[in-house]
Amino acid sequence: MRVLIVDDNPAIHEDFRKILVGRPNDQRALQQLERELFGDSSAPEADPAGRSEFELEIAFQGEQAVELARAALAAGRPFQLAFVDGRMPPGMSGIDTVAGLWDVDPRLQVVVCTAFSDHSWSDIVRKLGHSDGLLVLRKPFDGIEVLQLAHALTRKWVLGHALRQRLDNLETVVGARTQALEDVNHELRVQIDQRTRAEADFRHLATHDPVTGIPNRVLLRERMTASLARARRTSSSVALVLVDLDHFKEVNDAYGHPAGDELLRAVAERLRGCVRASDVVARIGGDEFVLLVEDIVEPEEAALVAERVLKACSEPFLVSGHAVHTPPSMGIALYPHDCSDAEGLLKSADLAMYEAKESGRATFRYYAHGMLSSSNEKLRLREQLMQALERDEIKVWYQPLVDLESGRACAVEALVRWQHPELGLVPPMKFIPTAEKSGLIVPMGAYVLRTACRQLAEWRARGLELSMAVNVSVREVQAAGFLDVVRNAVVEAAIPPHVLEIELTESDAVRDPERFAAVLTQLAELGVRIAIDDFGSGYSSLMRLRALPLHVLKVDRFLVNELVNNERDAAIVGAVVAMGHSLGLTVVAEGVETPEQLEALRHLTWNQTVPARCDRVQGYLLSKPLTAEDASEWLTCAQPKSGLRPTG
Repeated sequence: MRVLIVDDNPAIHEDFRKILVGRPNDQRALQQLERELFGDSSAPEADPAGRSEFELEIAFQGEQAVELARAALAAGRPFQLAFVDGRMPPGMSGIDTVAGLWDVDPRLQVVVCTAFSDHSWSDIVRKLGHSDGLLVLRKPFDGIEVLQLAHALTRKWVLGHALRQRLDNLETVVGARTQALEDVNHELRVQIDQRTRAEADFRHLATHDPVTGIPNRVLLRERMTASLARARRTSSSVALVLVDLDHFKEVNDAYGHPAGDELLRAVAERLRGCVRASDVVARIGGDEFVLLVEDIVEPEEAALVAERVLKACSEPFLVSGHAVHTPPSMGIALYPHDCSDAEGLLKSADLAMYEAKESGRATFRYYAHGMLSSSNEKLRLREQLMQALERDEIKVWYQPLVDLESGRACAVEALVRWQHPELGLVPPMKFIPTAEKSGLIVPMGAYVLRTACRQLAEWRARGLELSMAVNVSVREVQAAGFLDVVRNAVVEAAIPPHVLEIELTESDAVRDPERFAAVLTQLAELGVRIAIDDFGSGYSSLMRLRALPLHVLKVDRFLVNELVNNERDAAIVGAVVAMGHSLGLTVVAEGVETPEQLEALRHLTWNQTVPARCDRVQGYLLSKPLTAEDASEWLTCAQPKSGLRPTG
């Protein structure tokens, strides 16, 4: 054991040497005495070769002692014990020396040797504080006392040092094992994360459509089950809107399946914009989509969703560089009104969707409220329509057309309305499909034609230079005696045939152009003008229509709607106008609703150089459909250019 003796008296140094080192026999005697006095059989015995277990170093001053302690610690041979004289003048006092030694080595055991007159215990504690490494030895001291202190304190130091080593080793082992556990935990977390991601990817593939990325039939059924359960708890309603794209197969056939997939993705994106974030948009196969709308308060809310879908999908889709139209047919089913389970709700919506297709496509039908699902309902509506003709409930309204150059009203379009005594004004989409399916469209169309011709004769008699456009359906054109109906209407009203325009939609005209050509050619020989309505909504071209004796081409309102914001639509309209003019046709722009659209139509060009301005414009910006009385007032008041201003 290394012991530091700090005292300015050489004689004291010699006393410590005799006590701690001394002769071997004396050392053994002292150790034996210590064991006998304290009963400590574990105390080490003196070295048989005569070597002392204590190695002494001497310091005469405090500064010297501090430097010795520092050097010993740096060499890896620290002192275990220091005997420090309490007085030790001049230089550092004994108490300051102890403080200095502890600054160098806080683990050093210290014995302060002091007389009663030097320092009291309270003085020492006040200056050094309480410490289990400090003892006070009063002078004069006894050799046995010094030897006992030396043995006890050095052994304490050794035991403390061993304990610290064991603790350090234990910390090392614990740290290594903890790190190993952390490494294993990290690897487990990585594996769990990978598995979780793999499971999430697998579930996404199993529950989402690979083309559009939206939920598929599997996830839709899960969401429907949850929605219906929630609706049962909250006594609320759920609407299911089944959306089927019309003419989708034609897009695939014309442009290929990649273009069809591109169209499906575009449709899915527009459908998401028609519902809330909490609602579900799913693709259940082919060209069929489903909208699951929760928290429905009134059935009419589902109709609002369907109308948003119609408006969104009425705009052309750009697919592989081509603008295509795929108007949807939709069926609506309501929970709990129509069905109480998910499967039944899907079937109900599917039935309603097919009813919408049979009703003329590009529309929607309710399974119960809006769809005429039973033969009794269909019969009742048919009888009501027959009574409507007899009771003069079928009315003809008129929407003006304005010459774009002069601003003068140049024509009107006749539009059929049903003024029901209980339901009020019934929109055409509610009764025209039934009229066509039942055949009532033929007498109804004849009535509209005669009424429109008589009204035109009245206006022309007032000096209004107008023409009249009347819409006819496929069923009317195919009916026997259609030519006679038109001829008689013109003769009875005593109007020139060329002021009457017969309008067919593009889709109707191209359904069987050769068959239509014969009838329309005879109409043209009578002097009646032929117009194609909604041009651009189907998949025909001017070349496909060249076999028909056409005079007027009406650009579809959905192309006009995006005229300002979509350069492609503007280019398409410009090309249509230019091609129409090249064939000698009068070109009309339908659906003009904003001043910006009107201004764009004024400055249309083809190929960015050739002016391609429409001849006529029509739309809500100029006038909504009006009764005969209101239309008369509008036409009478409209002066040149005034027709180009909104009329409210």
